[in-house]
Amino acid sequence: MTADMNPDQINDPRISDEALALMRRLVRLGPLYGNKVPKAALYLDDLIDTGQLPIFGDGEEGTLVPLAEAATRLGSQGGDLRESLHSLHAVGMLLLDTDNEYDIPVIRVVAQKPEKPGSPWRFQGDSDAVTAKTCIPDGIWEELPAEVAGAVMYLRMCRSQLQEPDPNEFGRREEVSGPAHARDLFAEALASGAVDEKGCEACPAGHLCTRTED
Repeated sequence: MTADMNPDQINDPRISDEALALMRRLVRLGPLYGNKVPKAALYLDDLIDTGQLPIFGDGEEGTLVPLAEAATRLGSQGGDLRESLHSLHAVGMLLLDTDNEYDIPVIRVVAQKPEKPGSPWRFQGDSDAVTAKTCIPDGIWEELPAEVAGAVMYLRMCRSQLQEPDPNEFGRREEVSGPAHARDLFAEALASGAVDEKGCEACPAGHLCTRTED
C-alpha cells in the first residue's frame, strides 16, 4: 500500500463498503508495518476489536484473555493498547496461528525466532521451547497476583529504558486504584525478586531485558 492512500477520496460504485472498511484498516495499520501490512496483522486487528485475545498457554491450552490484561501479560509498554499489541507483533514477539484445530486465529507468544530459514519457531508453553531466551521471569503470572505481575513488567520496562517508575502513570491503569495502590504494587513486585531477575544473552523481548552490558 502507499503511504498517502486515502479511501475517503475514492468514489467508485464498484468498490463495496467492506472493501472500503478494509482500506481504512490498512491505512491505520500501515505506519506500524512500514506500509506492508501482513494478513496476520488484519487477523490481530479483528481480534482486538472483540476486546479479548485467544492466547495459547501451557501446551495446547488456549484462553480468552481480556484485552488490557493480555496487553500487560504480553509485555505492552502501556499507551494505546492496539498500537502496542501491533508493535509486539511487528517485531516478532507474537505470532498469529491460523492453521489450527479451532479454525480461528490464535496468538502464540514467541520464545525463540527461527535462527535460519526453515528452522522452527519456538513458543512459550511448548515442551521444546527455549523459554530461557525471553528475559521475562518464568512463572510470574502463575506465582503472583495479576496486578503484581503487571507491576513487575512495568518496573522492568522502566529499568530497561533508564526511567524512574511513575506511580501516577501506573496508577491510571484499569486494574490499579491510583498512585498509592501503585506504590504498594511496586513494593510487592520488588519483594518478589522478579524485578531483579537477570535476563539471558539472546532476548527477543529486548525492551524488557535488564542484563548488564557484560
